[in-house]
Amino acid sequence: MAARASMSDFESERWIEPPSFGSAADAYDAARPDYPDALYDLMSSRMGGLGGRVVLDAGAGTGIASRQLLARGANLVAVDVGNEMLARAIRREPVLRCMVADAAALPITTGAFESLCFAQSWHSVNQATGAEEAARILRPRGWWAAWWNHPWADGERWFDEYYTLLEERCAGVSREQREIKRFAQAITEVAAFDDPRHDVIEWTRSVPVGSWIIDLTSHSYIIALSEPERIGLLGEIDALLHGWFPSGLMTVPYETRLLMAERL
Repeated sequence: MAARASMSDFESERWIEPPSFGSAADAYDAARPDYPDALYDLMSSRMGGLGGRVVLDAGAGTGIASRQLLARGANLVAVDVGNEMLARAIRREPVLRCMVADAAALPITTGAFESLCFAQSWHSVNQATGAEEAARILRPRGWWAAWWNHPWADGERWFDEYYTLLEERCAGVSREQREIKRFAQAITEVAAFDDPRHDVIEWTRSVPVGSWIIDLTSHSYIIALSEPERIGLLGEIDALLHGWFPSGLMTVPYETRLLMAERL
């Protein structure tokens, strides 16, 4: 078995502490859900444990997955292209090591990491370049992993009405986007990786309607709307959800979809 990587393998790289954060980071941090424990249990069982494992959390945002991985003992570095996102991650977890960088062009030593994770972020990376970069920075027998949280209340009337509003008013939004197997293609095409595995973890989220709306404001398809369009759509969704959930508390089925591939 290869020796574990250590922080000294990339200690000389350029570390940047982001100076500020903005409203999108605030909404993301306030209302985006955590990932279920079963996700990390599955990852840990495949990787041979997360404790002490040297992990790069790419596209870390405000550090949701970073904090969960740290809690499981990972030796972790968070990377994101956004100063404001990482600033909030550091505010929440001052010991977190962060670097501003693009996951498709990482200023990191070859073979420095044992795991490379993308929590809700792999789809934003240049796929071909990102897959080659993943193969470069991972040690042999290291793991690439990407996962996404999605509400999956298909068949419930409120959810159909809700998602229909999004599909009609937000360019490019479709329920079919929740299927993530296509995001394994670039990894499949890199000879350095074994065939990716696909898993689905089902769970339930209890969330106030107000938090759901705040969560929505952190998504790119809402941010891309003009201010009048955004205000109008969020008002309609708020009324819709309060109509279906008069107590103000939603109970929503979720699926976390996971892709994993081992570096050969």
